[in-house]
Amino acid sequence: MKPLLRNLATVAALATTGLLLVADSAQRCEHGALNVAFDVSGNTCGTNGTFRVLSDEDSCEITTQGAEALGFPAFGNSTQDSLNIPEGEWSLHDRNHTVHLGPDGGVVRADAGSTTTVAANRHCENTLEGETLRLTCIDRRSDLSGDEVARCEATLTPR
Repeated sequence: MKPLLRNLATVAALATTGLLLVADSAQRCEHGALNVAFDVSGNTCGTNGTFRVLSDEDSCEITTQGAEALGFPAFGNSTQDSLNIPEGEWSLHDRNHTVHLGPDGGVVRADAGSTTTVAANRHCENTLEGETLRLTCIDRRSDLSGDEVARCEATLTPR
């Protein structure tokens, strides 16, 4: 009976340690509530315009306003243990993105007529270039191949 109790105690201790490790490994981003507006220019993902990147206090997740019209995903997260939106410490993701391809295989607008649609994942990352950010989005097939289908960019200038 003693070995059984000892084994149960060992299993309980290991399970508790595992839960603590998982809880402790969660990403933390210490900051106040954030709301940064950007002017978007040179946008090959969609139209030029304005959009906002927002994050609740101490959250590593971000949401956006106005991203859909610009061709950007609406959600993302921090790429660091902090979150400095104007410095580009964030990325955007869309796992349900549709790419429209013309007869020549190039990306075209959805209303371009005869197109082939491809289910894709869109991932966008920032590069700081002086006072602006270069947002680069890559579309990859949703199938197991993960092949790159399209790429687009935009310049983001904080307001």
